[in-house]
Amino acid sequence: MSMTITKSKLLKLPMMTSSSTEGIKFIARPSYLLLITAGSIFVSEMLIMLILRLVTPLPPFKEALIDALLLTVSVFPVLYFFVFRLLNQHIVQHRQTEAEKDTLIAELHTALDEVKTLRGIVPICASCKKIRDDKGFWQQVEVYVSAHSEAMFSHGSCPECTEKIIQAFEDS
Repeated sequence: MSMTITKSKLLKLPMMTSSSTEGIKFIARPSYLLLITAGSIFVSEMLIMLILRLVTPLPPFKEALIDALLLTVSVFPVLYFFVFRLLNQHIVQHRQTEAEKDTLIAELHTALDEVKTLRGIVPICASCKKIRDDKGFWQQVEVYVSAHSEAMFSHGSCPECTEKIIQAFEDS
């Protein structure tokens, strides 16, 4: 199984953008959240106080109950659209980013597990080009490299060797 992880795939992760990103950036600062919350409560309370002044006088308990009910009904949509909905989008986006990051990490670990490398000094015969392994046995280059990497060999001959083979064939 071959894992290919491209540079664009790695760079894509932190660069996620969407139409909701602008709204999320707006609420990223706590001062904005406080301003929206306090402002919506203040404006709503002022409007409710004006409405209650226009209505016939009520006992304090009923006035407080109506005030709380109207304040809740008027403030909740503002908080939902400007705060809760954007925070929820931010949480969903963060979860998606985390899931993509975890997937990428898993792919990187899988790719890393599949990598076989040749390292260090490889003792090779100057004459026959056999390689000595860790146990002291001499092996053909193809056998040694295939055992220590994912490389596979296909045999052919270079132009110089082809010329030598043809020459030897013609001489015999």
